[in-house]
Amino acid sequence: MISPIIASQISAVEDGENDDVRIVPGKWYKLESDIITVLFPAGGQKPMFIWWYNNEPDQVYVVKFQGLIEWFAFDHPLLPGSPETYNRLREAWNYTWRERLENWYFKPEEERWMGMGDMGMTRLMIMRQIMYQIMQQMQSHWHRAYLPFNAGTWSLGDIHNITAPGGKVIGVAFAFTLESLPDWMPNMQFAENNIMIRVRFYNETVEETVPGTDYKYTVNAGEMKMDLVVNKWEWNIDTLNELIQQLRDEGFDITIPEGKSRLALWVNLASINMTKLPLAEEEPEAIEHYSTTTHMEIEDDREDVTVNKTETETELEKPIEINRPIIKIKFSNETDTLGGFFRYVSSAKVSDYPEAGDVNMVPVKAAYIAAGAHMRLFLGYPYFGNGTLEHDPSIGVDTISVDATPKYTVQAPSGSGITPTVIGAYIPPLFSPPLMIALIAVISATAIMLYAVKWRRKTPVNMVGAGK
Repeated sequence: MISPIIASQISAVEDGENDDVRIVPGKWYKLESDIITVLFPAGGQKPMFIWWYNNEPDQVYVVKFQGLIEWFAFDHPLLPGSPETYNRLREAWNYTWRERLENWYFKPEEERWMGMGDMGMTRLMIMRQIMYQIMQQMQSHWHRAYLPFNAGTWSLGDIHNITAPGGKVIGVAFAFTLESLPDWMPNMQFAENNIMIRVRFYNETVEETVPGTDYKYTVNAGEMKMDLVVNKWEWNIDTLNELIQQLRDEGFDITIPEGKSRLALWVNLASINMTKLPLAEEEPEAIEHYSTTTHMEIEDDREDVTVNKTETETELEKPIEINRPIIKIKFSNETDTLGGFFRYVSSAKVSDYPEAGDVNMVPVKAAYIAAGAHMRLFLGYPYFGNGTLEHDPSIGVDTISVDATPKYTVQAPSGSGITPTVIGAYIPPLFSPPLMIALIAVISATAIMLYAVKWRRKTPVNMVGAGK
């Protein structure tokens, strides 16, 4: 898996410098640049990525996309329940909403109509009948709350060149698509071909723009940019709309707060020794057992992840309460920060909700928990109806060998698209912060000089006419 044999090559050579991105297909694909090497699986496996800095090959980093969790934000507006809880209970209807409806609406309404004679009894019978239908709807039509990615079959699409004007190849793009789910996951087939992990790998630093928004960000050379794309998610709560409307038509004042529904992406972050790579190839689901991670840094906070806190009911996920446009999580040890990182944008794009043509940026919340030599990270998204959610995390390494100045402006793909559009060479802003500082310094120095000359000579100073 780590042999240097090159099966195919994408070349990008300029001014005598070789900026090749090399692709080695097989059971695992290998992307190589001058900065980092990235491995990712083929053969229907779920998306995961293994990478290392070429100058430090003994330190290997891992990110695994575990699955999606739908939950209701009543008691915990930020965090989903433990994935183990969802695995155990299987069906979300038996976890939250059944108890909520019975205690929050049914019992108060029952007390309201008791003792009101025939009219009260008629109203109670109507309400009980519809409420019973709601319970039956939950049991028969709600999908499980947790969609594990390893339960499905994933297709890995063709790898496309990202080509700049003039024909220079500055990277590659491809995507994992959830192709099929097993029959033992009823009511979840809507997710087939509607969940995608879209990937872009650049060998030049670029500035990406998000279509339909004013949002833009820098992607460094050697950084792998990924988009989670969820199209037309079928929310459990939406299946009750027709029955809830029946209650309203009968005069019952009931509101289902759809905005309380949330979706979370579960990601595992780990690191391994290079000698464990063959095990990662043969047992990708067990890679956390070989992890050597001791600490992770969430921006400036170093967290010990050696103890598995997911095995106790008293330990809860910790929210990441950092108000920054981009949040970076770095691998580290007890004393030093390592090169590898996982970062994500603190907002996501939602399109075609609530009406066709609408594009909104929605906040992304996150939480994490130590899971025994690796970290579990949950990225939480608000209810987005039947629209399309797009959120872009990335992986890479911090190294001074990367030129962080963008060379090109690139429009990120949107919807089911995979390959970004290179708009052209990057044009720096007219008044960038460094330029503004320089201008302020020059203007200040000039003002001081003028004041000094005036103070000394007590005569007007004409800079334009000076020397004439």
